[in-house]
Amino acid sequence: MRADLPAGPRPCHVYDYDGEHLGSFTSWSAAHEWAHLQAAMGGVLGPLEVEDRHAGEHRQVWVDRCADVGQAAAAQLCDVLDSATHIPAQTRRPG
Repeated sequence: MRADLPAGPRPCHVYDYDGEHLGSFTSWSAAHEWAHLQAAMGGVLGPLEVEDRHAGEHRQVWVDRCADVGQAAAAQLCDVLDSATHIPAQTRRPG
């Protein structure tokens, strides 16, 4: 995994299955962890998608696994919710 340095105000974004913007974050790890948490809580259509516009990364996220977009068949288990996690506040698009 690449170094997780903030690359601007909020370059990482989370979207639901329909492409609805759910939140923006300052780092990939914050967006990734938050997406797994949202998937675990339910109430949003999944899989969710995490996007880092600066690095050009896109990943689909389910409760316990994630995969690069277009590689859902190659999804790998992800234990991000098994460890202590600090989820920073995120913003929602008005609407």
